[in-house]
Amino acid sequence: MRILIVDDEPRHLRGMVNLIHRLRPEDQVAVAKDGLAAMELAKSHRPEAILTDIRMPGMDGLEFLERLKQEGIKAKVVMVSAYNLFEYAQTAVRHGAYDYLLKPVDVQKIEDLLSRIDVQLNAERKQRREAEALERRLQLSSCAYRNRLILAWLNGSATVPELEELNRYEWLQESGVVVYSELECFREGAQQQDSDQLVSRLEQVWSQWGETLTVPLSGTLEDGRQAAVTLVGLRRLDGEKREEARTFAAGLASGWAHTGRLAHGIGPESPSLLADAPQAYLLARMAYSYNFYSCWSGLVFSDEISSSPMAPSPDWGRLYEALKGDDAALVLRVCSGIFTQLADGGHAAPLLLKEKASLMLLQIRSDNQDILDRKAGQMLADTATMLIRSCSSYQELMARLEKALREVQLALSLSRQDRGEIVITECLSWIQEHTKEEVTLERAADYFHFNPSYFSTLFKSRTGRTFSEHVTAVRMKRAKELLAEDKLRIYEISVECGFQDPKYFCRVFKKYHSMSPKTYKHVLSQRKREA
Repeated sequence: MRILIVDDEPRHLRGMVNLIHRLRPEDQVAVAKDGLAAMELAKSHRPEAILTDIRMPGMDGLEFLERLKQEGIKAKVVMVSAYNLFEYAQTAVRHGAYDYLLKPVDVQKIEDLLSRIDVQLNAERKQRREAEALERRLQLSSCAYRNRLILAWLNGSATVPELEELNRYEWLQESGVVVYSELECFREGAQQQDSDQLVSRLEQVWSQWGETLTVPLSGTLEDGRQAAVTLVGLRRLDGEKREEARTFAAGLASGWAHTGRLAHGIGPESPSLLADAPQAYLLARMAYSYNFYSCWSGLVFSDEISSSPMAPSPDWGRLYEALKGDDAALVLRVCSGIFTQLADGGHAAPLLLKEKASLMLLQIRSDNQDILDRKAGQMLADTATMLIRSCSSYQELMARLEKALREVQLALSLSRQDRGEIVITECLSWIQEHTKEEVTLERAADYFHFNPSYFSTLFKSRTGRTFSEHVTAVRMKRAKELLAEDKLRIYEISVECGFQDPKYFCRVFKKYHSMSPKTYKHVLSQRKREA
């Protein structure tokens, strides 16, 4: 507890300070010799309890008590006096004193008094906390009700009494715009705090145009996305305001770049938000969807997007014909050209574009169902029905298509060639690239999607060696190359060639080359000297 002692008699002042330090050593005690000095201390230190003499020069205790009330300093003030007169006590209590003590102060009385003050202060703190918590709950409840009301109105499900409640927002009867904003979070587990901050920031930014009301929609979206709709009172959405909006959007995107991608759609100018906002909200959401294309830089106005559903149909035959050849690069170029045409500079509806992509893959699957293996066919089906629809950007869509077409082109190419020859050729390269790792028949068979027993037979029939014999041959050849370079020690060469045990490496090397690695290095050195 913070305590201030005020007394113009030094002896009494010292005695009271010593007494309180002895009774309550944890308390903070400040002292003043008169009412004027006490007033300054009370303003700066905000004591919770004040023990003051009544009669002091300059400003007596009663005047001091009155000044405390004027300054709004709510401390428990105890008047201390050497005069045992009822009038003093009565006057002190009438001015708001907590209690009245007589000098010399009894130790037990002062101890009891400070304990009572402490208990009352704790009770008051608890009461304040509960009141503040209740106020916060009421505010949240009121805010939640308002948000539900606004969303019901915008979605067309508000009742007549609810619509009448909107009349209290007089500015909604004026012109304005609706802004739909969505944050696609990169980091997992974005907290509710992020949603609250997003709403606050959106309201702060768009309020530069006029009256603003922002309502979160995060609860209605899939995980990883947060959204909000902002109603903005605006007299006219002219060219200058559009440029301001782009500046606002760029600043918002930069501020949230650490969390995710923030983009917006703005509906048409509404002469009366109260009458037109529901339709403007739908158009703002539709405009937002065009942020699928990066060319819009995160902000799309509803009147900027084309009303045309799709550009003229491209020559799909070129793509299907390209898939019949072995040129994967040509397939990807044709696909890129087709979808550049379909995207129409970012004016094609993203949903229709994704539907075209899905239909294309399903058509390829249908046309080649007798040629493609089960794995490739399932990959095309999964990409068409699930992965394409989940794409949130044009770049992601094209990456999905490229991956699918690469895989299907390879599958078709394999079907036109001796699949065994190609796989073994690829396996030989794979072994060469993974010499340092644990290379086993089972691992290779799994990597190339074969049964291990069949793969073992296939490998020997194509190479004339068993899988393990070939791996050993590759490793021993690599060992000779590293020994010839003379840059690594033998145990380091052992690791580079896939042997964790140098002794075992030396035994295999000697068995394979009829000499130990050390002898082989010696022979090489001797040849160099003779040369």
